[in-house]
Amino acid sequence: MKEKKSRTSSTAASIDRKGDASKLVSLLALATGAVAMPQTSNADIIFTDLSGNPGHVGANSGASFLISNLPGIARFGFLFTQRATNTVTTGSSRWIIAGQAAGYVRVATTGAPNFLVRANDKSVTWNQISPLHMYRTGTMGFANDQFQHGPNSYDHKYIAFRFQDSTAGNALRYGWIDVSLSNPGNATGPDVTIFGYAYETSGATIPMGAMPVPEPSTMSLLALGALALGSRGVRSWRNKRVAAK
Repeated sequence: MKEKKSRTSSTAASIDRKGDASKLVSLLALATGAVAMPQTSNADIIFTDLSGNPGHVGANSGASFLISNLPGIARFGFLFTQRATNTVTTGSSRWIIAGQAAGYVRVATTGAPNFLVRANDKSVTWNQISPLHMYRTGTMGFANDQFQHGPNSYDHKYIAFRFQDSTAGNALRYGWIDVSLSNPGNATGPDVTIFGYAYETSGATIPMGAMPVPEPSTMSLLALGALALGSRGVRSWRNKRVAAK
């Protein structure tokens, strides 16, 4: 009888512990909900990371690069061209242009000359570029054999663009492209490197360099819940669990 009673007591304690564990998980979930609810997630930004295998276009690299995963028929392209300077002087001039390759795409440019705007400040959005000139394409860089070139080399700047999403009634979408330019002015450039790009699916004019906010993982939420409960709540739960044994 004593052995049976001991087994019964042990089984009951096991059930109690399982119940306590379930209660703790529930409490953590409730506390996590209280912490997580005020947070917002910017899940509408679609980012393509090319840093592991960047795109290259220019005098010493590729002839073209196409961004082909925008929604709908819009396509953004980079193109390197080379032509004779003129009929009087010898040599050639080299250009990299970027912008609409298909569908509707517009880039922010300086107007005249028609260079692409290079945003340094990540807080800048499309409608904050001033003065804002919109063209189908713009010049990323040029150089010739007379050592004329422009603009100078730069590293990790942002090109602002917008396009029409033909899958959503041609709604306007806004985005950015992270690029670097090598244009040293010694008749060897220009060359462009494309590190990544992003666009927003709701029509918002996102800041340059804006990234999607990852959804919190289950373990992260549980950790937040534990913080919300505090050490006193956890000690109280442990004391009740010991008393019930």
